[in-house]
Amino acid sequence: MIKDLLRVKPFLTQRSQLKALVIKSFRMRYSNTVLGFLWTVLTPLLISLVISFVFTYVAQIRIDNFAIYVISGMLPWICFSSSLQESVASFVDNSGLYKQFMIPLEFIPTSCVIINFINLIIGLGVAAVFFSRMQLKEAFLVFLLPIPVILHLLFTLGISFFLSSLYVRRRDVAHILNIILLFWLWSSPVFYSLESFPLYVRKIANFNIMIPFLNLYRSIFFKHAPFYLNDLLLAIFFALVSFILGFGFFIRQEKSIKKTI
Repeated sequence: MIKDLLRVKPFLTQRSQLKALVIKSFRMRYSNTVLGFLWTVLTPLLISLVISFVFTYVAQIRIDNFAIYVISGMLPWICFSSSLQESVASFVDNSGLYKQFMIPLEFIPTSCVIINFINLIIGLGVAAVFFSRMQLKEAFLVFLLPIPVILHLLFTLGISFFLSSLYVRRRDVAHILNIILLFWLWSSPVFYSLESFPLYVRKIANFNIMIPFLNLYRSIFFKHAPFYLNDLLLAIFFALVSFILGFGFFIRQEKSIKKTI
């Protein structure tokens, strides 16, 4: 276990390579588009606004400031699901990049995840400016944002390392992942509040490991209050377990992955 954790050293000693890979991937993503970088803001915000409209006026869900409620849940979810979907086949899709530049193999899925988290931070910033009712005395809560972002990042990286390593030998993983993400989305309080459900449903929902991360984001942007200790501790636990197990699985599969790609 300790030996596995020491393998994070390249993230520090060769971070310039990771930075270059992220910038290169970021530019490629928005090349030959009219709006370019603006899509990082427009896409999640427009999706969130459409969903907010549908659930407010069609489904008639009554949550005060529902737009920011949806956005503060939808943006982290889009970041999470996009990171997994883009990283799952990253070793196979970027085998040429690895062979040409001989970068640390773990940088490939990591760059996919980091790009989506950059989009998340930008999207949350724009949402806070246009939709949040945060008062000036509550603005200090924005400085707490690195906490949920870092924990969410570690959680996502761990799952990404596991899935991308597994995909090299089992291509069904990508199809199964899409089904799981669809079920996971609708079982998470992204568009609705658990408070409107009976107590037994809320108890079952406690097994959803995504909820503590959503609650941390909403504490800042929706509730405008410090984190609940329970949410923070659960998020720390899930983030560390996910990263340690996922990265450890990748390390054990690394030689096999290099031979296969």
